[in-house]
Amino acid sequence: MGTLFTPPKHIPLLLPSLVWVCGLLVVYADIPYIYALIILPLFWWRKSVVFFFIAGLSYASVMLAWQQYQFVVDSSWLNQKVNIQATIDDVRHTPQYTKLRLSHIQRDDGQSLSAKVDVYVYQHQQTLKPDMQVSLNTKLHPPRNKKNPAYFDYEHYMFHQGVALVGSTSNIDVRNKSISWLEQGRQTIRSVLQSLEQDKQGVLLALLLADRSQIPLAIDDAFAASGATHLLAISGLHMGLVAAWGFMLMWWLITRREAWIVRFPVRLIALSSGLFLAFTYALLADFPIPAQRAFLMLLAAVLAWLIRAKANPLNIMFAALILITLFDPASVLSISLWLSFVATSALLIWAKSMPKVESIYAKAWLWLKAVFWVSIIASLATLPLIAYVFERLPAWSLYANVLLVPLYALWVLPLALLGELFALLGVSTWAVHVFDWSGFGIGLGNQILLWVHSLPAGSLWLRGDLSWMFIVLAVCLVGAGFLWLRQQRWLAGFTLALSLLLFASVMTSERNMRQAELYVWDVGQGASALLSLPGFSLVIDAPGKRSSKFNGGTIAAQNMRHLGLLHADAVVLSHAQSDHAGGFERLMASLNDVGEFWLADIPENHAYFQHLQQHQNIRWLKQGDAFKITGALVQVLWPPQGLVVNNSNNASLVLKVTLDDTGQCLLFAGDMEAPVEAAIAHKVQGVDVMLMPHHGSKTSSTSAFVAQTKPKIVIAQTGYHNHYGFPKEEVVKRYEHVGAKVLNTADGFVRVQLDKM
Repeated sequence: MGTLFTPPKHIPLLLPSLVWVCGLLVVYADIPYIYALIILPLFWWRKSVVFFFIAGLSYASVMLAWQQYQFVVDSSWLNQKVNIQATIDDVRHTPQYTKLRLSHIQRDDGQSLSAKVDVYVYQHQQTLKPDMQVSLNTKLHPPRNKKNPAYFDYEHYMFHQGVALVGSTSNIDVRNKSISWLEQGRQTIRSVLQSLEQDKQGVLLALLLADRSQIPLAIDDAFAASGATHLLAISGLHMGLVAAWGFMLMWWLITRREAWIVRFPVRLIALSSGLFLAFTYALLADFPIPAQRAFLMLLAAVLAWLIRAKANPLNIMFAALILITLFDPASVLSISLWLSFVATSALLIWAKSMPKVESIYAKAWLWLKAVFWVSIIASLATLPLIAYVFERLPAWSLYANVLLVPLYALWVLPLALLGELFALLGVSTWAVHVFDWSGFGIGLGNQILLWVHSLPAGSLWLRGDLSWMFIVLAVCLVGAGFLWLRQQRWLAGFTLALSLLLFASVMTSERNMRQAELYVWDVGQGASALLSLPGFSLVIDAPGKRSSKFNGGTIAAQNMRHLGLLHADAVVLSHAQSDHAGGFERLMASLNDVGEFWLADIPENHAYFQHLQQHQNIRWLKQGDAFKITGALVQVLWPPQGLVVNNSNNASLVLKVTLDDTGQCLLFAGDMEAPVEAAIAHKVQGVDVMLMPHHGSKTSSTSAFVAQTKPKIVIAQTGYHNHYGFPKEEVVKRYEHVGAKVLNTADGFVRVQLDKM
């Protein structure tokens, strides 16, 4: 077996491609240009390298400016109802809404948009499909990031998806129902898959049509925690597997007859067949962006294999990297690109070192081993990037991938492709049976995932405040890889184990909070806050749709991780409404531990939180309860035990928290309204910080209550441009009249340093 190590001088495009990528990153990762000026002299000894760096920098600047120009939207499109006609590009269904991605958008007055628009459709029964032409009335606005210390860059994501505006509607008129033959094929596949169980159907939709919206949350979480999410994406691994199956099938067919072996270029035909099958596979999935990049990388790999005697395969891969980023410079920020690049490059390195064998079975065994090693190499090589982006440590990733990659490669994906073929040929009965067999493998894989997820450290979240640790890990992994290639295997293994151990121990430890602080997060039209005390963290509410993957509970947990906190000692859920409590499951799933939940002891909560009671410690609270936590006294002001009300707002759990060190008083009031305010006002004279009752509705914050509490700081938890108009102007004036400082999460998160008030 040949050596895996290739001297850099045999890969002349290595350095130029890397500095080209660095030039792109300066622009697309928003790195200050001063860093470019610092880096540039380091390459001055090779003028050609400097050229590639400047070329990447200049090209990215021009392309970014052009994209921004296309996104210029006239103010007449914004924040008012407009009638538009458009073509549906994509449809995504969820239990709460249907999301449409629209293109070729034109307004009634003839004005058009060059960018795309996402529209959320509520309470609409008509079947909507891609390629349909529709007209609708909607109110549009640009995508907006939540203004928190840590946030998903929604604006950046939508920009690179080509989406300039977002809106919602409940009234759509379908003007043309005709769809393309490709879309008809996709709809056929969807209809056949409907006979399967949801978990199997969801995974097959992801594998075949790049639609992950139907995967149950528990399964999706298990994939993410186990480092196996790549199995759901039509990217490098699956494109490579499809091409490999096509290659081996055609090779086997041609080599059945000796005359064909002599007459035809067997390798070229087999490789072309694999490419064609991969292209068809991606085309049926509407060629999602990861699949586009993976196909280009696969094409480069095939070219590299064909001319491997004349050119180093890795050199071709670096040429492909330049080509892909030339077509799509923003792809330098894409995990899918680097996963494809690492997996394909590793496969080529392995192929270069494989001994020459004649038997097709021996070759199949060698390629099976290649899949095994590539899954390990790709998992390790992409670990820093995946850990940084998702803030998770897939502790059992290698184990899960070693089990699941062969399962998906040898069973799930081949049968899924065969079922897809039967569905397209109209043999739906056969298609259902084959999809069932594929689903059996998916079910087995899901059991493995859920088991791995339940193992100790099976779902580890990482601190988000130590970004430099990801760079340290990347450097250590590169060093271990270099030692391995130089045949220093024991030293490489020791370096790898030590770096992973140190990284895990540091990133799963928690920051020691030394000050009392209140954080009130920007979660849209909902409520969520964190009271951080030395030795105790208290979360107040977690809003969102209960079946949604990303909601206020996710946002609260993400921002806690950004502070260096990975657990909550207690979570208060004020009352059983989605804008306060609907995200508690996502909060639990996004932290390493939750100590206990505090709930009002009333019948409504016993019913709404029935599932929670089976899995978590719950402290049932009632009016008159008082207890100590680390650094504070908690008093329950409302509701009485067993209270039954017609208005859930008046069942809100109202807590008064008094800090030990300073004696400061904090009031967490939920959505209580005027009757409750009147009942408890005598117990809250003089409040330092208060969460404004019911988001600033005029049904709360009566003049008498405001005069009694006289808060120094009052915080309204409202959504940006919310249609309720919260907080109401008259309510704000009442608080200002008593000298309160009024803050609003619609303007961004609020941080109150309690010891500095």
